[in-house]
Amino acid sequence: TITTTNTPALSLDINARPAIKIQLNTGGGSFPWHYDNPGPPNLRALTCVVYLNPTWKGGDGGEIVLWPFLSKSTKVSPLHRRAVLFYSDRVLHRVLPSKKRRVCFTIWSPGTNVNSKRDVALSKDVLQFTNYDQAVQFFSQSPLQRVISRAVYSEEYLESLLECIEGTRGGDGEDAASASESVSSAEKERVVKQHNASVMSIVSKLRPLIDEFRRRKECIENEHAN
Repeated sequence: TITTTNTPALSLDINARPAIKIQLNTGGGSFPWHYDNPGPPNLRALTCVVYLNPTWKGGDGGEIVLWPFLSKSTKVSPLHRRAVLFYSDRVLHRVLPSKKRRVCFTIWSPGTNVNSKRDVALSKDVLQFTNYDQAVQFFSQSPLQRVISRAVYSEEYLESLLECIEGTRGGDGEDAASASESVSSAEKERVVKQHNASVMSIVSKLRPLIDEFRRRKECIENEHAN
């Protein structure tokens, strides 16, 4: 499954070895919204996740959710032998809490033109748009979306962060049910403060753009909810 609204050029480094990670979740684990390539010196260009869950069934959790910038999100079940591929530096994604054992391995293929200056520095020269439609088109195809996505998807980022820290304290059954109680209010408050500070540092510089992108995100969500 390849999920993205655009197909930017992808130049893989065939001379470099890809990184591979095998992952086992026994239940309760999840991952917040993130990019597999958050910026330099990371060289990841393409992510491939392969699932090994022969007994997985609906309701077991552990789905990966892909959210191309200002597009409809897609939830993909971790079915046995299913492979999910996406751009490492421009597809926001997360993993939902798993209620059962979940196994996968991930392959990150490096690229030859990853994290160039034009992909990491959000300068005034970049923000030369005559209308917001041009801005949407640009950011949906550019890794620069990483600079502003936490502000555009602020509520979703924070919700997933809190869900993850609660999930790390629990597992199956009663442990999972009491997980949120075991996370101190001080720890939650710390996460919220760090998140809000990060968001405000972006919004303070780009408020009109962020406000418009948030409005469009809500319109897309409402359109697909009806």
